[in-house]
Amino acid sequence: MRIFVVLALLVIISAACSSLKLSPAEFGWPIESVQKVDKEGFVKEDRYSFSFNSKALFLEEMQDSMAYQGKDLRIIRNQDGYYFITSKSFKNVYIFEQAEASLELKEKVFVSENGLNNPFFNQRNPYIELVDGDFKIFLTGEGIYGGAK
Repeated sequence: MRIFVVLALLVIISAACSSLKLSPAEFGWPIESVQKVDKEGFVKEDRYSFSFNSKALFLEEMQDSMAYQGKDLRIIRNQDGYYFITSKSFKNVYIFEQAEASLELKEKVFVSENGLNNPFFNQRNPYIELVDGDFKIFLTGEGIYGGAK
């Protein structure tokens, strides 16, 4: 009888500890979102209920936390849920993952010595394509697919 009670308790406890997983899940945005940074440094995408403060990003990229003024950010999300962010004159693409009430930098990918001129993203499952004139690379959550091009 005692063994039965212990086993029943173990089954109940282990069932309560198991997590629910819904898979597969698709997180990708079909097209990039181009968002103006507001006068407070915030970016807001209503379609995806998505917003964040961009000041730290501009400080990292330009060493100037006020460099966001009058700028646009180009943002896309891949099928694995990573956010890819860049802008005109950026030398890098920033890959973020969702964290508790924040975006956390996963990778900073160097793409241009002189800064991007007119970048845009395309969804090319399983990759994100970055195009800037004749320059084109494929990105994953880990960085540049296949190394530097």
